[in-house]
Amino acid sequence: MTENKGKIFYGWWIVVGCCFMQACCLGLMMNSAGIFYTPVCEELGIGLGPLALYLTVYFFVTTFSYPFVARILPKYNINIVLSVAVVVCCAGMGLMSTYTEVWQWYISGFMYGVGGAFVFVVAATVLIENWFIKRRGLALGVTQCMSGLGGALFPIIGTAMINSMGWRFTYLALAIVAAVLVLPWTGFVFKFRPEDKGLKPYGYEEAMAESAGKKATYPGVSAKRAIATVAFWALFLYGGVEALMSGYNTTLPTFAVSIGLGNEFGAQMLALAQIGYVVATIGMGWLVDRIGVAIPSFLTLAITAAALFGFAVFHDALPLSVCAFFFGTNSVIITISMATLLSDIFGTRDFAKILAYVRMSGCIAAFGSSTIGFIYDATGRFDISFYAGIGILALCAVLVIIALSQKKKIREKYWEEDEPVEQEAAELPVAA
Repeated sequence: MTENKGKIFYGWWIVVGCCFMQACCLGLMMNSAGIFYTPVCEELGIGLGPLALYLTVYFFVTTFSYPFVARILPKYNINIVLSVAVVVCCAGMGLMSTYTEVWQWYISGFMYGVGGAFVFVVAATVLIENWFIKRRGLALGVTQCMSGLGGALFPIIGTAMINSMGWRFTYLALAIVAAVLVLPWTGFVFKFRPEDKGLKPYGYEEAMAESAGKKATYPGVSAKRAIATVAFWALFLYGGVEALMSGYNTTLPTFAVSIGLGNEFGAQMLALAQIGYVVATIGMGWLVDRIGVAIPSFLTLAITAAALFGFAVFHDALPLSVCAFFFGTNSVIITISMATLLSDIFGTRDFAKILAYVRMSGCIAAFGSSTIGFIYDATGRFDISFYAGIGILALCAVLVIIALSQKKKIREKYWEEDEPVEQEAAELPVAA
């Protein structure tokens, strides 16, 4: 039974659990990482670049862990798998409270990569894809926003804790908070498919009724042909190069300290960027539904570039706060723009496979935070990195133009229709 007449559909409890997982894992561990940079570097006497390399380790490990995630999630008990992944991530964060050498952070980066490949993005997307046909977009949007809200709340709380109790205590305390808030959901509530609870996905009956007597097809381009196109490689580079923007998020607190505004204002900048991401997620989704993906994609690139320019030229709190809010737009470039561009150009026939291949370009992001850190260590300035970021976004715009210019040719030459087939389990997680 889909809706459980008279009761709350169980899938909505899955959504609530995913909200906690996104807020306390991705939002707390990754989006709040930058608040620790300055106190750790000052106490241990190390540079920002070497410390930020632990995120480089994370990006490489998580990128190449995706194929294993895709095979493990459908095959084994999801409660055990996700609970172990959460424990690994929380242990990685808690261990940072004991470190005295910079190389030790790389161990936690590896642990983040292994555990985070499951819980930072993939698990929530797969669970919602499995549990919802109707209102899937709403469920996905809510969970995506929660990582932003978590990333807005925890930097402020964490910075206050660092100032009063020190960074070591804060690392350990936040790791325990994440474990306490997430493990009950992964251990007891999550179920991989509705069938595991004797249910059907939300909206199943309506979908069956609407498709009665119709021949459903998946129009589009096969993955094999897509990979041979200029558009694919343009979007591959677009995804990888734009992902470098994630490195700027983690360095905002250190940037605020470098211009004399303090770590508390740096935490506020990080929080504003996450709130901006939530607003941009809703706004871009609305625009894509009404005017297509091209104009919103260029608009997000332009807004992000303007925010970076503001970081480079302003040193006062008010204009920097405005820039931080609009800089949050950069995150929707990957979460919405990339997926909708691929769907628009290549269709839905092999969408999961094509997106999986493009996601591999994310390893380029591994160099973002550490490169910015090394530039700052060498020059004592962040504006050089901000101007470089504007150049990166200009390159992204060119790549989008190239990809879109190939759309008509691809549709005329390669567009086909397939009979509906069940997605391979290995493809589902990477379709996030």
